[in-house]
Amino acid sequence: MKSQTTCLLLAIFCALAPALAGDDFFSFSRFPIGVYSSDPHDDQQLETLKAAGFDMIQSYVTSEERYERIMSQAEKHGMKVMFNLNRKLVTEEGGLEKMREVVRRYKDHPALGFWYLYDEPAKKITPEVLKPFYDMLHEEAPDIKVAIVNCWDETWYKYSNVLDIQMIDIYPVRDVGFPEAQIQVVSKFTASAKKLGKPVMFVPQLCCYKSFAKTLDPKKYNLQALRFPNSAEMRYMTYGPMTYGLCGLFAYSYYHAIRTGGDPKWFGEVAAPVFREIRAFTELVEKPSEPITFQRPDDGNYLAAFWKGREGDGYLILVNSWPMARASAQAYLDGYFERDFDLIPWGATRPVPAALVKSKVSVETGMEPWEVMIWKLQPKAEAEAEK
Repeated sequence: MKSQTTCLLLAIFCALAPALAGDDFFSFSRFPIGVYSSDPHDDQQLETLKAAGFDMIQSYVTSEERYERIMSQAEKHGMKVMFNLNRKLVTEEGGLEKMREVVRRYKDHPALGFWYLYDEPAKKITPEVLKPFYDMLHEEAPDIKVAIVNCWDETWYKYSNVLDIQMIDIYPVRDVGFPEAQIQVVSKFTASAKKLGKPVMFVPQLCCYKSFAKTLDPKKYNLQALRFPNSAEMRYMTYGPMTYGLCGLFAYSYYHAIRTGGDPKWFGEVAAPVFREIRAFTELVEKPSEPITFQRPDDGNYLAAFWKGREGDGYLILVNSWPMARASAQAYLDGYFERDFDLIPWGATRPVPAALVKSKVSVETGMEPWEVMIWKLQPKAEAEAEK
């Protein structure tokens, strides 16, 4: 009896070990950074995406030929695929079994990352209709996660029972100049999504609305003023949501960034450096998806979070979540830090005087609109701390 109990406890421990140890949410990546519409998936294109920090790709095309191409090319280049299931099948007679056939064909493919069940289902399809398909996916492949992306409308939160990954998208940079575009909506949406309890993956804007000009009302938009996000906005729309704790990023979209209404130069000079820096950042911290998110800075329209480092004390991010510059910037960090630190600028952070004293971060020269500042923490010398 004792040996049976021991075996049972051991089995329970083995089952719970990944959760207890805080293992990464995905087995294939500590922090996936993907991109929508990465067609046609030729060698040069995928190497360009890898060099920019991306490790996942996607295509909306659901033909057998295109499935084979994206999966084989992803495997060849050491990438994973957000597998786009044919959403038309959820309302088609016999659609469940047709989708099951596709799932059985690819569920063991080494390039499979996770399933993409539906794209912005609100006002198109209900959770009740999607539930049998979600259940089938877990029946056929229990270890493969299921994602659905939702835009911020009145019913977006109702789909939590048919997804494992809550992807959210909102693209706020349109025809308004910098810094007036109200990009803080990406952080507010992320905060709301986190409250639902499912892992959140944010979809940053990787496009200009010129790509969709034919669908826009010229009475509401200045079509000549449609523009791409600049570097400050791209950093805000990625690092800002990350301060809440994301399981990854999946940008929309490579096709729109470089082709229809796109600009390869913008992708190479503005977008790629941001994602490349994020990839480097996630390699420096212990758990990219589990920062310490501070609550009090939000009172002053700041976002702030701390990540423990793989080496050293860790990294602090402070975000000016406001479309105006600040002559001085400071935020109280919930009394979390028991020591004082010098703040060493990291990545593209402006090299200006900043310090963390008595759990308050201060930037003497202030912050620019929507600015993101990232620092490596360096303990102050004891003599300095005593002053």
